[in-house]
Amino acid sequence: MLIVFEGIDGSGKTTQARMLHNALLERGYHVVFLHEPTDSPYGNLIRKKLKSGDYTPMELYELFLKDRMINAGRIRNYISEGKIVIMDRYYISTIAYQGAQGIPISKILNDHSSLPTPNMIFILDIDPKIALSRIKPEDTFEAIDFLEKVREIYLRIPKILASIKCNIYIIDASKEPLKIHREVLEKVLGKLEEVNNA
Repeated sequence: MLIVFEGIDGSGKTTQARMLHNALLERGYHVVFLHEPTDSPYGNLIRKKLKSGDYTPMELYELFLKDRMINAGRIRNYISEGKIVIMDRYYISTIAYQGAQGIPISKILNDHSSLPTPNMIFILDIDPKIALSRIKPEDTFEAIDFLEKVREIYLRIPKILASIKCNIYIIDASKEPLKIHREVLEKVLGKLEEVNNA
């Protein structure tokens, strides 16, 4: 299974991905945690460019695509070994962020059509003002108006990805982290039971 956590920075997606990873490990599942950007040369370059602001939307998009193709191989290998892969960001981030920067969503979908399809996507939805208040000022690269555009695309993901067979959940990320975790865990355990009984 491939489980993806998405949302704007400060939404709590990394925290929830880690909590789910630990909860499944405790229950005896074979679980792997991955994140994007990766630690590949492309991923490191993405982080540098995001920090400096020295990039064009297309340049950043192409770096994300190259970095993701490396990660896709890892995902396929882990899934073939029967492991559950939990992702902190995936190509849905590119749809939201690079889509908000003007890259056509149809192009993004086409360029990522060969990648492993998630079984479950959790989109942690939160007001950008609240999200930005949760993170350190030096980690803030985006303006409120841009994040509003990103959020709007995230909320349209169920329609954008309507053609793929995937369970997509939009979660209120303003709730207590433990409450969100319990909600997520219940859905994941239900899906795992469904798969195991198929």
